[in-house]
Amino acid sequence: MNRLSVWLRRETGELRHCGEIRVEAPDAARGGALRGEFRYRADYLQDPAAIALDPIHLPLASKTFSAERPRAGVHGVFEDSLPDDWGRGLLIRRHRLPRARQRVPDLLGCLGEHGLGALAYATEGCSPSPVPLPVKGSQALIEAAERYEEDPDSVEDEELGALFRAASSPGGARPKLLIEDAGRLCIAKLRSCRDRIDMVRVESACLALARQAGLMVPAFRIETFGRHVALLLDRFDVCGLEGRGRRHRLSMQTLLGADDWYQLGYSDLADLIRHVSSRPEQDLPALYRQAFFNALIGNTDDHLKNFSMLHGAEGWRLAPAYDLTPDEPQRGEHVLHFGLGVYRPNQAVLTSLARDFGLSVPASRRIQAEVVDAVRQWQRFFADHGVGKVDIERLAPSLTRRLRDCTDSDINPSSSAG
Repeated sequence: MNRLSVWLRRETGELRHCGEIRVEAPDAARGGALRGEFRYRADYLQDPAAIALDPIHLPLASKTFSAERPRAGVHGVFEDSLPDDWGRGLLIRRHRLPRARQRVPDLLGCLGEHGLGALAYATEGCSPSPVPLPVKGSQALIEAAERYEEDPDSVEDEELGALFRAASSPGGARPKLLIEDAGRLCIAKLRSCRDRIDMVRVESACLALARQAGLMVPAFRIETFGRHVALLLDRFDVCGLEGRGRRHRLSMQTLLGADDWYQLGYSDLADLIRHVSSRPEQDLPALYRQAFFNALIGNTDDHLKNFSMLHGAEGWRLAPAYDLTPDEPQRGEHVLHFGLGVYRPNQAVLTSLARDFGLSVPASRRIQAEVVDAVRQWQRFFADHGVGKVDIERLAPSLTRRLRDCTDSDINPSSSAG
């Protein structure tokens, strides 16, 4: 039996013991399936400041919740704490975990309080270690991360320790680090050895374009570390005095209970926001704006891990948009459908989608016009953010086609690309 205590770091920085995960040994007769459960502590349930770790699957109640996830053995909210594929590999290597101990419950026990978000974990009878001091961004750290991706054996133990303390992030498989830069806690997104274009600068340009289009995005900047370039994004889960507090976050994948997100679409996200958000009248238009923006730039990697809800003073709200990149390497189809199984959106489909979001025609047309007005300027934004001419030319056919397919003559942007 694997037992883990679950702790919640509040926005004030206070660490609260909230419950326990129990996972039975793998069932060999069922292909190694894991049977797990979670139960809130009685004193946590009595706390007037207690929040449900998952308002849908783990409401505040004095009962045992079965995970019903035989591969992971834990509820999705806990798996959300783990880093992406790149970070998981680093976690496994850092703790020298044999294959039999590379399952989600074991990884959570190793993670402790090193994850993104408000949750922390400890083995039975222990409490999490203090919040680790943030790792300062440096040329040596960035170089070690890039070398690790190309050849894990090239990284020394000391470098591996620094990378482990820094390597946790939501979604995706690209190298990312949690660092401190100029007194601010950031996610540093690095180049990948598999990149065919300068994705660091391209993503920076897409964030600027999204901000121009009216999307809420984290504060971001490009920073150089010697000859290396990183995209730094302020962490939206960090709050409180000296950044010691945390906001609890949940991925849309967890809230929808969707281990197979390929059958879901933006309308499913809209339904979820109606159910969970404390301000759906604000979050629904914001999500539609993001869906329309994703369609125009070709952000086909729009899977459910790339959308989150954050808990704050108002309750659950849509998190800022992140992981906004164009269709490279030109998949064509989005992960999320835009309605009736449509994975290649056009203007008619996007207009119909607005109705699923409950938006009036004037409201949806205003959002569309504002997004089109920004995205038509994409070449200037990309050039201003250091994207090279060759990369712009590579992306141009896809973005030009999408602007044509997803707009019509009734949308009259106030400006166009220069």
